[in-house]
Amino acid sequence: MGMAPLSPPEEARALLARHGVTVAEWARTQGFKASVVAALLSGRTQGNWGGAHEVAIALVLKVPPEFDEEHPLAGTPLQPQHVAKEIVSP
Repeated sequence: MGMAPLSPPEEARALLARHGVTVAEWARTQGFKASVVAALLSGRTQGNWGGAHEVAIALVLKVPPEFDEEHPLAGTPLQPQHVAKEIVSP
C-alpha cells in the first residue's frame, strides 16, 4: 500500500526540514510570527485571513490575488494599511 500524498502544509514542512530550516527560523527571516506559521502548518488555521493568509501566500499554499484586482476594502475606512500604501504610492 502506497503512502497518501502530502497535503500542501505537509509539503511546506517537509521542504523546510529537507533544508534544515526550523519553522521558527523561517518565520523570523520572513517577518512572520512563528506561532502563526506553526498553526498554519499544523492545520489549526487555514490561512484565510490576516497574518495567516499572508503566511499561506508566502509558503505558496494559497494563490495571491491578481496584481490588478482591486482589494475589497479599497477606499473604505476599513482599508488595510498595505492597500493604502499601494493606492497612495506613485
